[in-house]
Amino acid sequence: MEALMILAGGLLLILGWIWLVVAATRLSVSRMLLALFLAPLTLFWRSGGYPNVPRLLVLLGLLGITLGALQLHRHQPERLDLLLSGQWGASAPAASELQGTIMGQAFTPERVFWQGEDLVFEEGPAERPRRALTIRFARAEALLQDPVIERLPGDEGAWPELILQWYSGALTAPGLRKVVDDYSLSLHFAEPEQGRVEGRIHLHLPTLYSTWLTGRVELSSAPPWLLERSQAQRENRARQAADAVTAAPANPSQTPRPEWQELSLLALLDEPDLFRDIPVRLTTWSGRVHMGTFRQLSSEQRLVLALARGADQVELHFHPLDVRMIETRGTP
Repeated sequence: MEALMILAGGLLLILGWIWLVVAATRLSVSRMLLALFLAPLTLFWRSGGYPNVPRLLVLLGLLGITLGALQLHRHQPERLDLLLSGQWGASAPAASELQGTIMGQAFTPERVFWQGEDLVFEEGPAERPRRALTIRFARAEALLQDPVIERLPGDEGAWPELILQWYSGALTAPGLRKVVDDYSLSLHFAEPEQGRVEGRIHLHLPTLYSTWLTGRVELSSAPPWLLERSQAQRENRARQAADAVTAAPANPSQTPRPEWQELSLLALLDEPDLFRDIPVRLTTWSGRVHMGTFRQLSSEQRLVLALARGADQVELHFHPLDVRMIETRGTP
């Protein structure tokens, strides 16, 4: 809306100015030069012979530009500064994975870095940031040892301090506010890889502050506390692995048990003593399967199979003609 007001005002001003110069060619040279270089001054010259319509267009154009600039200064002061500094072609900031607001103003951090015990998010020139958010862990250093830092309103214990800094206009000092608790924070940093650190942040302040920040965080260098924590975690994992190897009992028989193999029923009937006390799996023609230990061949030439039934043991007798298949896999 502000841009439309400024654009419309500029068009009206240019149209009225050109019209006024063309109309002033019929007047004296001094009045034509005044209309050419200082057309707004003709608004205060009643008897100069200038037509009213082009002067009205000049007046409407000046009013449109002024009102648009005031609205732009109120809602987006940094864009007004760009216009006043002559950066007409400055493009809007590129989309970022880290987005938020500070005191109602859009916040897209361009730099994220650790400064001592402070995590700093900045937007704008490095020498004069337009907006900045600082998370200070000076009184909550113990939280840095946790893999994930999470604080919710009402949690007891130490809280990091938040320092909010936002743009208030070219002629005024930046806004500054400190928040010590009663906000939501979730912060996680992965272990450093080749000197770079990635993490995620989700920060939300009460509605009073109109401030939030969420997205992926990337650091070009790892802070000392993160390097120390990563080293301690690696040493702890190596110690746990060594303890697990030491505590594991030696078990030389780790070879897999052999698969079931079909056993010749005729061989079993001819030489039953060779197969005594071996595990077998017997399948009858009715489809029932029995697993147990072969004991012997009874006097009636029946296969005797010992099966465990809880704390007891039972013996089943099978007629050879009822046996469809018998299998064994040797001693387990």
